[in-house]
Amino acid sequence: MDPKRLILAALVLAGLSGALWWSNKQEPGKVASPDDAPKILEIPQDQINKLEIRRMGAAPLVLEKGALWVLKAPQELGGDQAVVGNLLSTLAVFSSDRLVDEKPADMKAYGLADPLITVIVGRKDGKTHTVHFGDDTPSGTSSYVRVEGDPKLYSVVTATKQMFDKTWRDLRDKRLLSFDTEKLTSVELGAITFGKNVGGNWTILKPKPLRADPVAADQLVRALAEARLDVLNDTEEEATLPAKFATAKLVAVAKVTDNKGTQQIEVRKGNEADYFARSSAVEGVFKTPASLGESLGKGLDDFRNKKLFEFGFTQPDRVEVKDGEKSFVFAKSGNDWKRDGKTIDPGSVQQVLDRLRELAAVKFADSAAGAMVAEFTVGKEKVTVTKQGEMYFARRADGPDVYVLDAKTVNEVRELAAGAKEAAAAAAPAAKK
Repeated sequence: MDPKRLILAALVLAGLSGALWWSNKQEPGKVASPDDAPKILEIPQDQINKLEIRRMGAAPLVLEKGALWVLKAPQELGGDQAVVGNLLSTLAVFSSDRLVDEKPADMKAYGLADPLITVIVGRKDGKTHTVHFGDDTPSGTSSYVRVEGDPKLYSVVTATKQMFDKTWRDLRDKRLLSFDTEKLTSVELGAITFGKNVGGNWTILKPKPLRADPVAADQLVRALAEARLDVLNDTEEEATLPAKFATAKLVAVAKVTDNKGTQQIEVRKGNEADYFARSSAVEGVFKTPASLGESLGKGLDDFRNKKLFEFGFTQPDRVEVKDGEKSFVFAKSGNDWKRDGKTIDPGSVQQVLDRLRELAAVKFADSAAGAMVAEFTVGKEKVTVTKQGEMYFARRADGPDVYVLDAKTVNEVRELAAGAKEAAAAAAPAAKK
């Protein structure tokens, strides 16, 4: 027989024998049914007030519950409430994927004599639960687990062990600003100041009183509320951030004020689209996602309300379109629209309303010019339109904003108002004549 084949066969046999030995070592004979997946722990989540995570070769991480979860060790920082919440929900009903052995003889064989990760759960009643995570199973899809005081050996999906494989950076509060959005009273973005009006809606106060786009204002508040630092586990890179911040280009300085005071954040852009942030709410300089810089790097006109009317999708009961010397007044009477005492086709009136609802500035001007050519009134809202050359300017009766309008939209409103038809039922008698 070929000696090479004999050597190859011997190597294969040795490999199979090793795998069998490892399998027997890791999967003992006293194995419960794979369908048997009991709960390992069940703790009322509101009773958990302390977590300690010990990772092999690292300093212990300690979290304690006050009004909020805070990181107490290895340094004192606010805790990431969402991340801690995920850990708590896992521990509250901590389930295995199966019971491996009722009473294994040697925990060392499963990496549980010196666990890779140990989690100590403290309760309000003074009790504690200690969970040890060991090696992964041969398949790599599960990890061995035991609870101190319980002789049983369990396995859980590997993702569960990975969930507790955290550093203090993972557990810290990553918010760059910690204001209460419900109690926010003002927002400053450079020279722009936003405040709330009597109705609780955002308005622009500086550089002068202007209508704010409610969507754009809400997006700005959301971007500041969701501003997060990027977690860096590289201490050398982290040490370079202050110098990079100092030489980066300023994007924006924003301030938020709620019932507890004012916080500030400064965002800068470095090379290769890297963004850096420094906040008064947390010590240090941090990298931050580009989306924050893009949200803050906007100008005044980006936040101004370009819509001329605010009636939105509410149904007004009176619409008036003045076109030079002509005037078209549509008033609601019961379920009908009337003009000069005649019932008007509701579809015709709806077209006028739709165009007025869509009426928006293509840009803003410092002042209006030209003679008045039209006036549009919806409910209590009134807009005056003037024309100079080919440009149309508009102003609301209740504000100083000057809007430059698209001529086509203005003309469509005038044409639709003039061309509104009588309702079919009202026009029928005239047709019979």
